[in-house]
Amino acid sequence: MPGKEGTPQTTTAVILHTILPQVIQNTDHLIIFCTDDTGEIFLWNRAAEILTGYSHAEVPDMATLLRVAYPDSTYREIIASVRDTFRKKSTKSVHYETKIKTKNKQIRYISWTIERIPETVLSPQLYVTTGTDVTHARQSESDALLLSEIVNSSHDAIVGISPDGSILTWNRAAEEIFGYEATESIGEPFSRHIPDEKKDFFASILMNVTSGQDFRGNIACLSKAQKMITTSITFSPISGEEGAVEGISAIIRDMTQELSMQQTMRGYISEATMRLNHPAELVEGNITSLIERIREGDFDDEDILIELQVQQKALSQINHNLRELSQAIIGHFKDTEEVILPDTIQ
Repeated sequence: MPGKEGTPQTTTAVILHTILPQVIQNTDHLIIFCTDDTGEIFLWNRAAEILTGYSHAEVPDMATLLRVAYPDSTYREIIASVRDTFRKKSTKSVHYETKIKTKNKQIRYISWTIERIPETVLSPQLYVTTGTDVTHARQSESDALLLSEIVNSSHDAIVGISPDGSILTWNRAAEEIFGYEATESIGEPFSRHIPDEKKDFFASILMNVTSGQDFRGNIACLSKAQKMITTSITFSPISGEEGAVEGISAIIRDMTQELSMQQTMRGYISEATMRLNHPAELVEGNITSLIERIREGDFDDEDILIELQVQQKALSQINHNLRELSQAIIGHFKDTEEVILPDTIQ
């Protein structure tokens, strides 16, 4: 590009190469490109080509770059706003972050800084843009947010515990099971949920887990209201980069209601066995005996009729007992559902 009238003819590209050290131009990690007020791109370094996938020939100006790298019009508006800021104010630099689409359709997050180089007798006003790829950091933040949402939406209590037994994290399910809010629990010893007679047992579990062993089993715990809760707990060691155990994850499920249901069911089954086995066997034996006596001719028609009526009454009583048992079981489970899921009952 020719210089201003009366000055030596100097290309903008030569000036830029003079301003920017060769090592920066050839870096693989820091995007650098330069433009003037017309939007022409004079410098497009190796990192820009590597991270976007476009060569300088494919993006000779800002209009082309915006079209291919910013399919989302929102970002194009942001960049237009940045340039307006430079035009209207004496700002020397602007920092912002955008999402771009590379040539191979990947989405990358880039942190940008634009520096304005004032016009001189040798060159027009220039804008040097540097960009750092922060995709990994943004993805880590997104993954952490997703993990946090999963933990908080879990129906199981998910608790982080330090090697010394202090509570580090406490999700919503833990609040519901134990009755303590996160602010009341974090920093407190998990052992406060263990009954006194079980504290030595819990201490031995903690010692084994911090040495690298998993634990899975049922443990009696106490709620904030000092209510005894039967829990199924899995303790797992969390190792750091060097392999040392830096924490413990605890996944806890309240089994109190389920175990109560199982116990009740065993009671109903035991009662059914006592109430039904003997009458059923008796009726079966009587009918078998009746068949043999009929074959032998020991009964006349009236005797057969009377005996069948007796067995019919016995069967009716068995059916009555079965209906009572069925209604009792259904009623028990209906009551249980009302306790567990009150919002689903009309």
